[in-house]
Amino acid sequence: MKKSVKVAVGVVIAVAALSSAGAWYTGTQLEGVLHTAIDEANRQIKSSLNGFDGSVTLELVSLDRHVFSSTAHYRVNIKSAKLGKGNENVELLFVDNVEHGPLPWSRVKSLNLMPVMAASNYEIEKNSVTEKWFALTNGVAPLKGHTNIGYDHSTEGTLELLPLDIDSPNGTLKFSGLNLWLQSTANAEKVKVTGSLDDIKANVPSEQGPVSFNIHNLSFNTGGTKGASGFYLGHSDFKMAQSGIQIGDKPPVGFKNFVNTSLMQEEGGNLAAQVTYDIDMISYGGKDFGAAQMLWKFGNFDVASTQALYTLYQQKIQPQQQAAALAGVPVKLQLSDADQTQMNAELAKLLAAKPHIELEKVSLKTANGESHFSLAMDLKNPGPLDQPVPDLVNKMLTELDAKLLVSKPMIKDLATQAAALNGQTDPKVIEQQARDASEIVDGVAVMSQLAKVDGDNVVSHLHYADGMADFNGQKMTGIQFVSLIASKFSAMSGAGQ
Repeated sequence: MKKSVKVAVGVVIAVAALSSAGAWYTGTQLEGVLHTAIDEANRQIKSSLNGFDGSVTLELVSLDRHVFSSTAHYRVNIKSAKLGKGNENVELLFVDNVEHGPLPWSRVKSLNLMPVMAASNYEIEKNSVTEKWFALTNGVAPLKGHTNIGYDHSTEGTLELLPLDIDSPNGTLKFSGLNLWLQSTANAEKVKVTGSLDDIKANVPSEQGPVSFNIHNLSFNTGGTKGASGFYLGHSDFKMAQSGIQIGDKPPVGFKNFVNTSLMQEEGGNLAAQVTYDIDMISYGGKDFGAAQMLWKFGNFDVASTQALYTLYQQKIQPQQQAAALAGVPVKLQLSDADQTQMNAELAKLLAAKPHIELEKVSLKTANGESHFSLAMDLKNPGPLDQPVPDLVNKMLTELDAKLLVSKPMIKDLATQAAALNGQTDPKVIEQQARDASEIVDGVAVMSQLAKVDGDNVVSHLHYADGMADFNGQKMTGIQFVSLIASKFSAMSGAGQ
């Protein structure tokens, strides 16, 4: 027994000695690791903020090393004229208690004995910028996190934003807090971020009256593996159990069970993606209207040209859009000759890959019917982009297929809800208004000859390929189809005057 105790004591002493040696070694290596991580973070920030009128940079201010732990101080510098006069330069400070590996005490306490290089415990510090934020959390750091750094320079950890309750002349805000879980391999080649929050409720004044909105049970899961394109490939999702907004005395709009999912892949040097949006129920004025769905598909997008066009958009086009939005004026895009030449060249490469764009479905479903629309296009390189528009479109469009179905029972459902919202209470009047709305849709389809009546549905179908169009069974050239549509709309416009 005594022998086994001595062996156990010897093992403990050996582990302690090895841990001390490892901790000392980690301490000597830590500064280099931190500088490498900060450099990579700044590269990622710069890339993600392309087109942002300003900059965000992270720097290591100081590092106080000890045997088992070190204390690091960081500074985040945010510079942008858009932050408002007097706030063009914002400085956020962070303190970090870094426990040295291989067995940081915080991991030992939780019985997590997998060796790591270091365990980081950071939080935002109080300064002139954040003092009001600290006041809202009773002096406790409102932002804090924990990160484990592996010997392969991978990281995993958590980030927490504390709850807030603000009541001021400028409005009210109740925020339940946000929790993030982050995981990354070295150089961020593979990244995963998940997060959740319970509630946000806000009420702020506006020219149209008080604006109130709320979000309940929000969660997301994103990230992926960086592909040759520089985009992260893989699956992402965003979910929200309930949300709503009301402006002034207008009826509130609500959404239940909103789900957004996306999938991006690389196939033979081309990008492919799928994006879906689902809303289980949309309400207006407290009354449920129906469910909505939208599904997109993209394929054969050349990786190199997509990346080049995305960068051009971030650097040249997006800043002009933002400036116009701030000024409240329409954007007037201005590109230099060199930028225009580059954009045309990259567009030609993109179209040469024969991209596919498809709105697989956009729909609205009520209790008694569902209406939906779909559109699919295959494109190709048309040659010079300075051709007349009709010739350009004819040469660029390889194939197009569009389908529309409008459910007359769905129209009746919407008209019934609208009548009730307008204060109508007589069931017979409501029923008549709903029937009239359905018959109007029916009549417009017949009169315009742009659609056909098929039982309880109004349908329309267009297929175009090789310069020929098939519109609801009528075959014609593309030019003839454009002329037909123009004449129909002209006739309808004249009839409405």
